[in-house]
Amino acid sequence: MEIILSFNSFRKKQGYVIENNNTEPIVPNKAKPSFWLNVIDYFLPGKPIEDGYSIINDFSDIIKRRIEYNKKNNLPIDKMTQEEINYRVKILKATPNYGYPSALGFLDVIKDIKSGKDVQPETFNKYKDVIKAGSGMDYTSIGGERLHTDQELKQMIVGREELKKMWLGIDDPNGSNVGNYIKSEFKPKDSTDPNAVYFKPKDIPKLTVPQFDELYGEIMKTRLPDGKFPGGNSSILYIKDKFKVLDSKTIDKISSDLGHFKLGAAEENGKKYISVYDEWDLFPPALKDIGVNIQQFGTTPLIYYRIARD
Repeated sequence: MEIILSFNSFRKKQGYVIENNNTEPIVPNKAKPSFWLNVIDYFLPGKPIEDGYSIINDFSDIIKRRIEYNKKNNLPIDKMTQEEINYRVKILKATPNYGYPSALGFLDVIKDIKSGKDVQPETFNKYKDVIKAGSGMDYTSIGGERLHTDQELKQMIVGREELKKMWLGIDDPNGSNVGNYIKSEFKPKDSTDPNAVYFKPKDIPKLTVPQFDELYGEIMKTRLPDGKFPGGNSSILYIKDKFKVLDSKTIDKISSDLGHFKLGAAEENGKKYISVYDEWDLFPPALKDIGVNIQQFGTTPLIYYRIARD
C-alpha cells in the first residue's frame, strides 16, 4: 500500500484535514530583494540575500508544480511530489542539528543548501567539541570528565532531527505515537485553538522533590503581575550558581532541543507542576525582518508538557 507523504502529514498529527480539494491551495509568494538588500549584497562576500531569495523562490516554484501536477492527476493537493520531498530533505541535511543559526549564520546555511551539503556528521563533531566537561570547555586533558557520552549526544541530535522533520512536513505520518516527540495529553490553559495538538518528549525529565521545589520557586519569581509567565524565562536555567540541587545534566534534559522557551509553575487539584512550552522554529523568526521569509514553508511544532512534583 502506498503511503501518501504530504506537506500536511505533520498537520495530520495536529488534527487538520489533509484532503482539502474544495479549497484553493496557497502558493507562497515569490520575493525580490529591495534596493537596500541589494546594497547589502554589494558589500558582503557573495550574494547572500539574492541566494536566500532564490531558495524561497525555488521552493515556491516546486509547490506550484506540485499543485498543478496533483490537480491534473486527481491526487490530493497536499501530496508531495518526489521533487518537493527531495528539496525538503536537502534543507534538512543542510541545517545544523544544534541551536538554530543566527541571521549571519543563516548565510552559511544558504550556501550549504545551494551546494547540497550534508552537515550532519560535521554537526555531531562540532556538538561533541562544545559540550564537554564543566562549562562546555574541554577539561578532559587535565583529568576532567565529559558532560555527555557520544550516545547521549547522538540522542540529543536525533531529537532535534525529528523536530526539523516535523517542521518540514516530512516526519513519520504516525509521529503522534512514535519517535522522540509524541502527542501530549496536556494543553496550555490559555490555548485558544481547539484543533491544536501539542507534543512532549517521549521521556519526560524527572526531578527529585528538592530539585522540583528549587526550580518551581525560581520560576515563580519570573511571574508577571497578570499571573502569566514571560516567554524566554528559561534563561534562568543558565544563570551561573543559580541552583544548589538542580544539576546541569537535569537542566540539559529540560532544555533539550528547545533553545529559549517558556517555563510555568502552577497547581491543579492540589498538586503542583512545572510546565514547559515552546513554539519550535527551524530558523529564527527574525529572518523575516530582513526579507527572508522561509517560515512560510514549514509548520511550527507546538511543545507543551508538565513535570509533576512526585
